[in-house]
Amino acid sequence: MKLSTVFILVGMFIISLYFLIEVDYYASAQAISQNPQDTPFIKIPKIGVNQSINNESIDYGIYHEPKSAKPGSGTVILFGHRTLHGSPFLNLDKLQPGDNITLSWPGIGDVQYTVINSTIVDASYRMAVNQGNVLFLITCYPLGSTSQRLIIEAQQGNIYPFQQNQQQSDQQSPYAILLIASFFGGGLALSFLYPAKNDRFIVFLAAITLTLLLTIAYFFPFPTNGIEAQLSNINNLFGV
Repeated sequence: MKLSTVFILVGMFIISLYFLIEVDYYASAQAISQNPQDTPFIKIPKIGVNQSINNESIDYGIYHEPKSAKPGSGTVILFGHRTLHGSPFLNLDKLQPGDNITLSWPGIGDVQYTVINSTIVDASYRMAVNQGNVLFLITCYPLGSTSQRLIIEAQQGNIYPFQQNQQQSDQQSPYAILLIASFFGGGLALSFLYPAKNDRFIVFLAAITLTLLLTIAYFFPFPTNGIEAQLSNINNLFGV
């Protein structure tokens, strides 16, 4: 086996870990969103966010801080990732004062918010949860780093009757299947195009094996926090 093939296999394995995190996210998020009538949603038209809010973990999408209030009753704090786990807050930095946000909350209604400012703070910053009827959206900053936090603040406006029939979550399990299929397709193409013909079969077997692992993770989701932490350490080694 050539040294270049070893690097290819290591690269495939690392890439498969990123796919694994996303596959786990879509499979797990689907499992915790089985009852849309009881699930709150957030809509941010400017950046294309229309997603459910969970009370389990930020790793399952947009997470409601349990120490904060529900809409209409005080300060609401929501967290979301910018990379991996569906990247729900990927474009949060594009929001500007005047942009609209809606929280559709069962038992409360469709609560309107208007963005008033954005702030960047250190990752160690701890926010007070009693700042009035405002909404805070919090994510990592800059993109791909966890060194700081981007905080979007929005002022509460009107509350309208909850329109349950308009709510649709974008956390659908077929995305996980598409991710698995795309990884396998990429691995298959690489095995056929790899210049070292004698090692092509090894690359092919690696693609099969890693795809099988992704498929197992889809049917049997498990926490990927440890894997993500190790990937973060790898990124830090390369200064990412």
